[in-house]
Amino acid sequence: MRVESVLSKAVKFCSVMVIAAGIGGCGESHPGASADTGKALDLPQKVAQKLMLDIRYFCPDRQRPAAGKAGNRQCNNPVTELPLELASMIRDTDLGGIILFADNLENSAQIVRLNRALQQAAAESRSGLPLLIGIDQEGGRVNRLPRDEAAAFAGNMAIGATYAREGDRFASATAVVMADQLRALGFNVNFAPTLDVNSNPDNPVINVRSYSEKPQVVADLGSASVAAFQRRGVAATVKHFPGHGDTSVDSHTGLPRVERSLEQARAVDLLPFQQVILNAQPALTMTAHIQYPALDTTTLTSRSGEQMLAPATLSRKILSGILREEMGYQGVIVTDSLNMAGISDYFTPEEAVVNTFAAGADIALMPIKIRYPEDLVQLDRLIGRVVSAVEAGELSLDELDVSLARVQRLKQTYIDNQWVRLEEGEAVDSAAAVLATDEHRVLADNLASAALTHIFTPRASALPVIDGKTQQVQVLAPNRAIGEAFSIALAQVSDAKVSVLSPLRAADEVSQSDADILIVASIVPGESAVELGGMEDLPTLQERIVDQEALYEIYRQSLSAASARGAKTVFISMRSPYEAARFKALADVHLASFDYKAFIGPDRTLEGPIYRALANALVSSEPASGQMPVTVSVSDALHASNASASDES
Repeated sequence: MRVESVLSKAVKFCSVMVIAAGIGGCGESHPGASADTGKALDLPQKVAQKLMLDIRYFCPDRQRPAAGKAGNRQCNNPVTELPLELASMIRDTDLGGIILFADNLENSAQIVRLNRALQQAAAESRSGLPLLIGIDQEGGRVNRLPRDEAAAFAGNMAIGATYAREGDRFASATAVVMADQLRALGFNVNFAPTLDVNSNPDNPVINVRSYSEKPQVVADLGSASVAAFQRRGVAATVKHFPGHGDTSVDSHTGLPRVERSLEQARAVDLLPFQQVILNAQPALTMTAHIQYPALDTTTLTSRSGEQMLAPATLSRKILSGILREEMGYQGVIVTDSLNMAGISDYFTPEEAVVNTFAAGADIALMPIKIRYPEDLVQLDRLIGRVVSAVEAGELSLDELDVSLARVQRLKQTYIDNQWVRLEEGEAVDSAAAVLATDEHRVLADNLASAALTHIFTPRASALPVIDGKTQQVQVLAPNRAIGEAFSIALAQVSDAKVSVLSPLRAADEVSQSDADILIVASIVPGESAVELGGMEDLPTLQERIVDQEALYEIYRQSLSAASARGAKTVFISMRSPYEAARFKALADVHLASFDYKAFIGPDRTLEGPIYRALANALVSSEPASGQMPVTVSVSDALHASNASASDES
């Protein structure tokens, strides 16, 4: 790639953007200004500005393997440096945005160089317009930045557990830190926070990504998070409109349908979006690939020729009618990933993009995958199809221009020209300094401790779980790494010997042991597509699927055996708390941590804030301070294991 002065490019970025969008000067925020994009860009450029692609993997020296041929692996070469082919794609098409995943992000220096290369490629396009560079940095289950360098926080339900005592303090404080991290690395859009109200315990895709089952709590915490992100210069995205909380199907693998009345929809799912729009003016709103007949009964023709209820992502009544007209939303509407099964099983990429633009979406996220050089033609084909739709009257040119103006105002407000102007060394050093801030990890520790919650009132004699008389503790976890993390954390607070049990031999080892305490650490549902990255992770996840009921039976047998010989028993729900009711009668203490992630520390040991918090709680005579943000009942627990273990943006 031809390299020019970053400073001169930054000036070009700003000046061209002002000309293209017809808005105020560089570095200023004018969200209410009008914009006329019709004079600066031709129609293909306008369409390209409304597309955001991922560059998760790319194999420049390989061809796409033939479908169905045994032994042919799909491309899994992470893009950590920008290949010439992808730089040319950005430059030649005037592409509007890129989303990066954990595979793209190795360390702060590499991330800075990659994001600068992306903006350099955009600067060399005909328009010179900079890129929106987005990421899913929710915290908790969905965390893309390297944990060994950037402090990671427990997710939304953990924050919800602190609400009764702390109000919105942690929602605001964690968003401030994540915004500072992202901005220092060159990101300008974060696809967070999630405003879904998790009212369905079987929900496989939202679950602990939700703050609470109470709409007002979700609204309060979501407002604080959005305001903090945007105050620190990162565009926040509320998702998944009109609400993905009452689903039992993951839209990565199917098309969920929400069966609520209109009154219920307004009182539960829509309320947080309406209030956050009024209170915090989120820069973006992400759509949900769900059918919601109470909100829209319009039908579309699927790729198979069948009539089907329009998913919200493709619903004009939901996006333009409810979100724009009823709620008065003025920001950018971005789709959830269009390669998810909830859309791609029913529509071609071209059909999906035309339909979502017709519905009122401003940005189509990940409509196609570019993994091999031969895939590059897909982008030209997609842009050409949308151009044809405009020329044929399927899409309104006036509406496209108004939509594009929203995208350009977003860029003007959140593209950090100061970061672009920095020399590479300065940008790298600055990012490293921001990520190394000790206060970030202190905040992560404080949140983990404040979020710990007793799902049920512990038995009176159970606290402290570990005391000076404790000699041996057994830890039963679904994998060795979780057990080892407990061992490391417990060794810092107790002299008791810690034994990590394999699930396959746990029941026998517990019955034959004289250990004082058995801790069962459960992670349900298992790691999901949204945590790893997306649809391309589903085959890997399917290989990891364990028999959950068999695992639960091991937990039951082990807890029963420990109780029978007088040992204390602890059940820790490290992900979804709903399962705990299954073991209510079998454990003395039931804790919810809402998080289980750890990272490799400087001394190559496995560690993480949640394990330190749990260790401290187990040696304390004081109850955990968190309060359950969702209702846990026996009937909910019986259904929880039926939730599938796959979840993306």
